[in-house]
Amino acid sequence: MDTPQPTREAVELGFILRHIDGYEFSMDGLGDRLKFQKMVYLMQAFGVYLGYDFSWYLRGPYCTVLTSNGFLLQQVYDRIPSRDVRFDDKKTQKMFEKFLKFARGKSADDLEIAASLHYMRQIRGMPGGEARSRVEDGQAGFDKARVDGVWREMEQCQLISR
Repeated sequence: MDTPQPTREAVELGFILRHIDGYEFSMDGLGDRLKFQKMVYLMQAFGVYLGYDFSWYLRGPYCTVLTSNGFLLQQVYDRIPSRDVRFDDKKTQKMFEKFLKFARGKSADDLEIAASLHYMRQIRGMPGGEARSRVEDGQAGFDKARVDGVWREMEQCQLISR
């Protein structure tokens, strides 16, 4: 049986992921796959649309097509050269830089909190307090101070509205 070949979208995503300082792409474990999903979700939330549509799953926003592309990307990721990524559209480039600043140094848990809060507030229209409570009480049971800290940071960079 032939191994499916990586799609163009998967390889293009690889170039973008290589540009994220400190991010080690992997699809090996659940934590790796969660971080991958949340990175791409948040990148799109910042206005860098890559063509992935997300729905709610157990641990926040999830896209099956992205998971498939991630496994295809894993076959060639080490061969993708690390080089500067520049978007043709200046607004998209600015949003990508804003995303990079926000994501820098974030743990998989913090990315999961941010993506979940964004999805509940901005996509589902849930009031902010309710969204924060759901993230605290559900999923991985994140503590209130951590969720509130991520919320404030998202407000500061205008990723989320009150």
